[in-house]
Amino acid sequence: MYKTKNITQSLLNLNNNLPIYICGHIKPDQDCICACIALAEFLAYYKKQVYILINKNDEKIVSWKPTQKYFAESICHKDYAFVALDINETNRLGVYEQNYINAKFKFNIDHHQGNETKADFILDVPYASSTCEIVYTLIKRNNKKILTKDICEYLYAGIFTDTNGLSRRLSPQTLLIIQDLLNAGIDYTYINRQTLTIRSMYEFLAMSKMATEIVKEDNFHYLIVDRQKPEYVNLTHNTITKKLAEDLRKIDEIKTFVIIMIQQDKTIVGKVMTNTSDFACDIAKLFGGGGHKKEAGFTTTSFTIDQILNLTNNFLNQKI
Repeated sequence: MYKTKNITQSLLNLNNNLPIYICGHIKPDQDCICACIALAEFLAYYKKQVYILINKNDEKIVSWKPTQKYFAESICHKDYAFVALDINETNRLGVYEQNYINAKFKFNIDHHQGNETKADFILDVPYASSTCEIVYTLIKRNNKKILTKDICEYLYAGIFTDTNGLSRRLSPQTLLIIQDLLNAGIDYTYINRQTLTIRSMYEFLAMSKMATEIVKEDNFHYLIVDRQKPEYVNLTHNTITKKLAEDLRKIDEIKTFVIIMIQQDKTIVGKVMTNTSDFACDIAKLFGGGGHKKEAGFTTTSFTIDQILNLTNNFLNQKI
């Protein structure tokens, strides 16, 4: 069990007149946004003035359960506290990084390896299944009355998707939390379909195209996705990395899988997934990224595709 008391009490001890802005990482997923919403509800219960910083285009990620109760696109206060969720590096905040730097108090809650946020208060639990699991524990230990059916649905969605349908990073505690969330009467079959298992015909056709373009290197498989190609142009980042990539990694020959996505501005975004080793985070770190042992990511303008492939292959040659 991990400690939540210090960060919780520090948040609750803030002056009620000091607004609290909550923010997750760029290209947010279900775990990121749902953790932000659950934490906002927790703080609002204690009469805190709370906002969730989110780009308007990212609100559709939780369209299965629409809410704009706390959403804001910018900070409108001079003095404020800032809570960064689901990040271990402040550059993952994107356009909101400077707001984090300027905050009067900085908090960070995360479950990735290697925390470099330098927040005033940090709750970093790399062995947790998800940030939603951490937020659940934080709420449960302080006031379980806040765990309404609505909040339980958000927390379930975050845990379910970040564990890829409860297929990895599970612990006895994770399963006990799932049991508790189910006991709240959530519609888990609806959430499962809307957040992770549903596929459009366009997505199936794109995945079919991707499967034919997977290349076998010496020690790993890779796929290059040009986001401007007609087959991929309508796919979101989360659709590629959270849905289609997870399906493709199930191919039985794949041990290590690197997906390289070429963005419209020519930035390269990569996702590294491993099935039989724990080297994903180590590989992502080669290119300035990070994450978990079996899935990690990076964004770079400094490395070419050939350099990424060569460095990955050299790394695995030394490890295998």
